[in-house]
Parts: sequence; structure tokens; C-alpha cells
Amino acid sequence: MSAFPEMPARDSRAAQVLSFAARLSVIGLFIIVLITGLKSAYFVLAPICLGVTAALVLGPVATRLERGGMPAPLSAGLMTVLVLIGLAAFVSGIVLPINDWIDRSPDIWQRLERLSWSLQARWREIESAAVDISQAMGADAPSGGQAIDPLSSILPALRLAPALVGQFVIFFGTVYFFIATRHQIRDFVLSFCLSRRARWRVARIFRDIEAGFSHYFGTIAAINVVFGCAVGLLAWSFGMPTPYVWGGLAAGLNFVPYIGPALMAAILFSIGLVVFDNIETAVFLTAGFVMLNLLEGQFVTPSVVGRTLLLNPFLVFCTLTFCLWLWGAPGAFLSVPFLLSGKVVLYHLRPGRAVGRGRRLAPHRPAKL
Repeated sequence: MSAFPEMPARDSRAAQVLSFAARLSVIGLFIIVLITGLKSAYFVLAPICLGVTAALVLGPVATRLERGGMPAPLSAGLMTVLVLIGLAAFVSGIVLPINDWIDRSPDIWQRLERLSWSLQARWREIESAAVDISQAMGADAPSGGQAIDPLSSILPALRLAPALVGQFVIFFGTVYFFIATRHQIRDFVLSFCLSRRARWRVARIFRDIEAGFSHYFGTIAAINVVFGCAVGLLAWSFGMPTPYVWGGLAAGLNFVPYIGPALMAAILFSIGLVVFDNIETAVFLTAGFVMLNLLEGQFVTPSVVGRTLLLNPFLVFCTLTFCLWLWGAPGAFLSVPFLLSGKVVLYHLRPGRAVGRGRRLAPHRPAKL
């Protein structure tokens, strides 16, 4: 008999719970560090992700050119030039005319002040309640009639100019080099797959992401062009100045789900208040845009895109909210590409896709997410 007492038996259930909690804590810490790193590396990662998205959309076009005998560097350069021309056309045709309205911001502010003065009698009770609440919270009352200093709006743009130039260089460099070396990147990733089944899955993921991006964004771009023409005709019928600007802006903002159309409606309503003499015309213009957007989103896009590429609205909203918090406006544009990529990856990695020996592979029919 030993002089030392026997140790109590180890509780296996408690050990399993502690092990699971430890693993969960490590995963949670990794997710927190990953999100923090993504948010802090916005300057580099946002243009890289945008460039990879544009390269994936144009990848099938470059593949056809390469099959016709064009070298890969030349096809990548041609695709990059097309992206540059499209971006330059959008900036010169849409962004620069909008700057004219930004330059007219003092005049617009004065007209809005006159409009607010005309409605002051109707909103006097609401304004008095707002003043009481602000005084109760200890906030300073806003001062009215102050002149807007144009230099105060120019200096932030001058400070951001070097950063914007750097991000554009990163974006176009990513587009060119990813298109030129996409086959080498795929082969390098496939070299880490030890089994034939894993290589097949990863190759299908690469192929389906590129094909899905090209089909989805090509179709959405065509729909948005038609939608922008319809918005331009609507603005022209109401007598809005430069209707092509509002149509092009509506087409560009329509790539961002939910937030883009809402922002466009607010812009049309604000400009309509300045252009037209009465508020009813601005309301009717905004209502017409909302009706066009509902027609496009509820009937045209689902019937043209197809159910295989439709995304769950709840997941789209959650991804859009997270990406908007993470990277701002670039994140809003990247929310749909991230969700499409996740859909393809989950489809190929789910347990039901496991294939045994001697069994024929099932055709690719991605379920609705």
C-alpha cells in the first residue's frame, strides 16, 4: 500500500468543456485581431480588393483574347486600359458636373434658408421643441446666417489628394498584375492541395468565382445602364438641368444595394428643392425615382439575373452594414463580391459535396443563398 492517497479521477466532461472554451476563445481572439487588422490596413487592402474584383469580372474576356493568340501581358494591359477609360469617362461625365453644384453650395444654402423661412410658421412648434431638447442636453444652439468659407472645403481635398493618387495606383496595379498572373496564382494555390479531390474543389472554386463575377456584374451593369437612362429621362421630363448627370449617378450608385438608391433619392429631392419653385415637384420627382427603383429591384433584376445568382436580402444587408463600417464607401461596393465569393466557397466545401470513389460528380447547381 502506498503512503500517498490516490488522485481523484479526472472529470472528462469538464475537461471537454474547458477544451472547447479554450478553442472558442482562441477563435474569437483571432477574429477580433483579423477585423482590427483589416480596418487598420484600409489604405492598402481596399484598393487591392477592388482591383481583384475588377480583374475577376474581366478575367473571362482576357481568357478569350489569350485563346486567340494575344499574350497575357498584352491582354492584361488592354483590360487595364479599358478600366481606366471607363473610370475617366465616369469622372469627367458625372463627377465633374456634380462639382459645379458643389461650387454653388452657398447659393443652394441661401435658397434652402429662404425655403425654411417660408415653412417656419408650420414648423415653429417642432423647432421650439428641438431648442428645448438641445438646451436640456447642454448643446450650443446653431448659429444661422454664417458665410461658408470655400477654402475650408478645399483644404481637406488637398490633404487627401496624395492618398487618393496612391490608392488609384494600387488599384490599377492590382488589376493589371492579377489578370496577367491569374493562372500562376491558381496553380500556386493548387500546389498546396495534396489530394485530387481537394485540387478539383479549389479549381472549381476559382472557376465559379470568376464566371459568377463576370456574369453577375456584367448583367447588373447592363441593367444599371438602362436604369440610368430611365432616371435621366425622368429628370429631363421634370426639367432638371443636366439630366444625363443624374442618370449616370443613379446608375453608379445602384451598384450599392439599399444605400445607393436611398442616397440618390435624397440627392434628387435636395436638388429638386433648389431647382423647382414648389416642393410638390421635388416630391413627385423623388417618388418617380422610387417607383423606377422598385420596378428594377423587384421585377427586372430577379428575372434577368436568374435565381441561381440571387442573394438573400438579409445577408446582403448584414454584409453591406459590416463592410460599410469596415471600409466605408469601398466596402459598400465590395459587399456583394464578398457575399458571392462566400456563397461559391460554401457550396463547394459543404459536406454534401463529398464525392466517393467511382461516383460521378454532380453538376454545378448552386442553391439560392
